[in-house]
Amino acid sequence: MADPYVDRKTARKSYRPRNLMSPGLQRAREPFRLRNAITGVLLAGFTVGVWAYSIGAVKQDVFDDVDDEARALMARSGIQSAESATATVVKEVIAAPPVTVARPETKSSSSTSRRGVLPPLLEPRFPSLLDPSSKTIVWGAPPVDKVGRITDSIPGSKRV
Repeated sequence: MADPYVDRKTARKSYRPRNLMSPGLQRAREPFRLRNAITGVLLAGFTVGVWAYSIGAVKQDVFDDVDDEARALMARSGIQSAESATATVVKEVIAAPPVTVARPETKSSSSTSRRGVLPPLLEPRFPSLLDPSSKTIVWGAPPVDKVGRITDSIPGSKRV
């Protein structure tokens, strides 16, 4: 008994010989040509219309008053110009004494090593799920209080 199915390559060759449209493919596409052309023209027209409207809306804006408003605001606040404001800030920063920030004291109890909401709930039921040293869900994760690079926690890694 012969195979009822046609080989893919044979079917492709009959439908698109030499990568051109065969007469069968042209007949299959015929009813959709007009509809596809109209859809393409509408989409292109909508895109060009949105672009033209946007360009036209921006072109009609006049930005001459922006400088006048900025000058009026600076005059009301007592600043002569942006350059003088920058110079004033730089002088104040140079003349100011250094600021010292006091770090809050950390308690060295067992409650600080256990962080978050999930670890206390998971530890009684699934003790092997948590990292044994830090009691966190992510094994080997650095402490949240220490901000650094990921390579800081890997032994033998160098900072680049």
